[in-house]
Amino acid sequence: MKRRERRRLTPFAAGIGTIVLIAIAAYFAFGGSVPWKQQHLFKAVVRSANELQARSPVRIAGVTVGQVTKVERGPGSAATVTFYLADSGLPIHRDATLKIRPRLFLEGNFFVDLEPGTPSSPNLPDGGTIPITQTAGPVQLDQVLTSLGSGTRSDLQRFLHELSQSVDKGGAQHFRRLVPLLEPAFLKTAIATQALRGEHPGDLAGFIGDGERTARALSSRSRDLPVLVESLNTTLTTLAERQAQVGRSLTALADIAGHAPSTFKALNGLFPSLRAISLEARPGLRAAPATLALADPLLVQARAIVSHDELPALLDQLDPAVRTLSVLGPRLRGSLGKLQPITECVRLHAIPVLKGSVVDPPHTTGRPIYREILDSTVGLASASQNFTGDGPAVRYHAGFGDQIVTTGKVPGLGEPLVGLTSQPILGSRPRYTANPPPFRPDVQCISQRPVDLSAETGPAPQQGTAP
Repeated sequence: MKRRERRRLTPFAAGIGTIVLIAIAAYFAFGGSVPWKQQHLFKAVVRSANELQARSPVRIAGVTVGQVTKVERGPGSAATVTFYLADSGLPIHRDATLKIRPRLFLEGNFFVDLEPGTPSSPNLPDGGTIPITQTAGPVQLDQVLTSLGSGTRSDLQRFLHELSQSVDKGGAQHFRRLVPLLEPAFLKTAIATQALRGEHPGDLAGFIGDGERTARALSSRSRDLPVLVESLNTTLTTLAERQAQVGRSLTALADIAGHAPSTFKALNGLFPSLRAISLEARPGLRAAPATLALADPLLVQARAIVSHDELPALLDQLDPAVRTLSVLGPRLRGSLGKLQPITECVRLHAIPVLKGSVVDPPHTTGRPIYREILDSTVGLASASQNFTGDGPAVRYHAGFGDQIVTTGKVPGLGEPLVGLTSQPILGSRPRYTANPPPFRPDVQCISQRPVDLSAETGPAPQQGTAP
């Protein structure tokens, strides 16, 4: 067999291959992306993007996860930066923040430092935009020098001079004594910072997220905020002009708050009765439509009376009587004023006594006095009738026994009364004091002390056993 001859590359094919390789290398060198690699585009609005250019890296925690693809003019004087992220840089949340940072200390290239946000916030979809309120740019050296104008430099020199004077004249010693006193302040600051983080993981993030939603809601109502601030200013001005009235109102409100617990307690006690009344009122409410239907003829007649001349004629006839009553008003006021002490005496003294009961063991009944008075009236009425019931009679009952009872010398008789009983007398209630109760007709009844139904038991009279 003959050995095949190896074909050589023509100069034209070699040139074409070299051009293709140089084009591919230049494509990747100047920021070209791999066609089959998936990319996620996002946008961010920044105040100034002069420092950025296409192919500037996008980093998360120092790791490059994407590149800037385009920088264009944004709304107003801002700029819009379009960048892509690889899968390793996802997910990005709606509260993500973006900062433009220098790669070198003195005017070098810049990169995008991206903070992906909190996990509790919703994800930012592909093509989403990070608003300008969540972006920041670097401070340029020329901006620092521009800020240090002649006036600022003079103020800075004066500040440093005064600081050196204070340190030279004992300020260092005072600062040395101050340092140990800062420890409690730093400790309390650490405690406050720890408390600010919340009790559970994500509390601070949730608080910041809620603040972000609140700020976004306020931003969406930018036209209503001036009206709200103006109304609030008017309200505060009015309150400031009426400080005395507001103070009295707050004092009265404090009194009301002090009485509120007792009021609520009384309401809680009222609710069972109100519930019972509601249950009792249900049948009446169910019957109310039928009752109102029966009242329709009366209402029709009343409307006819009001709409025709009957009511004016009736009012004309009542007019003299009404005028007479107006004349009698002062007299009635005087008469009622004289009757008031009597009615108050009956209400405050007589009725409570009649509703009370007499404690007289072992004969205590527990029934009110007015019932016992009525019962005794019935007993007297039955005892005063004769056998046939056709005429009144008085009955005397005599008792016999071996117990002799004497009352002692009776005034008017000059000698004692003596009787016989079957059982010894234990005592008498109420106890006889020989002092009649005071009678004060010059003192109003309502100002006197109520009647006391309790009484002491007096000793038994002289008694002995008959032979």
